[in-house]
Amino acid sequence: MSFSMVFFDRFMFAFTIGSHVILVATSIGLILVITIAEFLSIRKNDVYYGNLVHRLTKVFAISFGVGTASGIVMAFELTMLFPGFMTLVSKTGAAAALYAEIFAFFLETFALILYIYYADAFRSRYAHWFCSLLIAVGSIMSAVFITMLNAWMNTPAGFNVQSYPVTGVLTVTNPWAVFSSPSAGAEVAHVVFATIFTGCMLIGAYLAYRYLRYQDSEERAMLGRGTTICWWVGLIALIGAGISGSNEMATILKLQPLKYAAFDANTVPGTGFPERLFGILSSNGTWCCGIQIPGVQGFLASFETGVTSLPGLSQYVQSDWPPLIVHTTFDLMVLGGFIAGGFFLMWIIGLFLKKKPFESKLFLLLQVIAGLGSIVVYELGWITDEVGRQPWVVYNVLKVSAAANNSPSLLIPGILIMIFYIFLLPTTFYFFTRVFHSKLEHEKPEEAEVMAGGVNL
Repeated sequence: MSFSMVFFDRFMFAFTIGSHVILVATSIGLILVITIAEFLSIRKNDVYYGNLVHRLTKVFAISFGVGTASGIVMAFELTMLFPGFMTLVSKTGAAAALYAEIFAFFLETFALILYIYYADAFRSRYAHWFCSLLIAVGSIMSAVFITMLNAWMNTPAGFNVQSYPVTGVLTVTNPWAVFSSPSAGAEVAHVVFATIFTGCMLIGAYLAYRYLRYQDSEERAMLGRGTTICWWVGLIALIGAGISGSNEMATILKLQPLKYAAFDANTVPGTGFPERLFGILSSNGTWCCGIQIPGVQGFLASFETGVTSLPGLSQYVQSDWPPLIVHTTFDLMVLGGFIAGGFFLMWIIGLFLKKKPFESKLFLLLQVIAGLGSIVVYELGWITDEVGRQPWVVYNVLKVSAAANNSPSLLIPGILIMIFYIFLLPTTFYFFTRVFHSKLEHEKPEEAEVMAGGVNL
């Protein structure tokens, strides 16, 4: 029962947080589109941007409420499922990242209240817009601080990392190390860009879908502006995710070599390795049946880090290997990024040729597909990172088996929570669409100009 409950703890937390991050990405994408649209509404005196702000703010209010409740579930699960981990986090001072996340959440909440309920109190439309910017800052900083804790789990610091697993004696040298762990910069940058990209692509997918369905010129004018914002922000975020992802892979090579070996299917250490794409990585670390590009892996590693001798799985005790499926999830994640790049390349070429993307039903359909695909790629990224750290919850310090709660009493409550999440996500997105649609019949362009500076719920 002990082993099976550890597996259940891992599966339950993975399932619920995998659901939660979709809400997080959507919320961050929503508030970024809102703040950009409101700024453009003011600068251009454009009623359609104001109309978009009015619609999306109502959606964001729902997303914020559901995301907040889901976040509380995540905090409860960490304590309930992994008490050993929370004990270590508390004793080392890494819990400071959780406190910082709470303060970022307070900023987001306070600014949201002002933005929605006190819009009429602002004499300047720019002051009201500034509140939306504060909401965006609070949302992103919440993600930053949580990611810093995750980075600390990958590269722990601030205590006697080497001796603690052997002696069991904890000596804290820097309780603030969670904010500057060796992998924090690389991981935070990649997660923030990937989250913004996913959120904007998902919102863009819905706006493009509505553009395909509705022929009303006023509605299409609003949807076109929103989709264009999503495209520009998505393009910038994708470039940032690509650059930061390369940097994070270099960081993994230097700081988590076993994880790197599993990602790139290196059975033995060596130099000048090819890039191995897909294929089968057996339980003993043997790779076959995939595509090899000679010398590419060795060249990239040397170019990015100066490291020429690459690690292999055979250097490490097999019981410390992560599940080797991470090689496939890693390749799928990277492939998804390249496909997204191809989508944006089509868009940029169209701009140079002075084509109008909204006149192409095929391109709008591709946007819908790309938006849904971005969620898959985003989830694959988190699976690759978290499963790649197994069997450790804190790398080389604390194993999941030692941190988990083995009590079978968690089984029934855990199953009920997962069933709840199965209904939560589709229901939430259903209400997103209903709320966004609710003003379609009676909202006029002239009303949008009045409401661009504030939203009445």
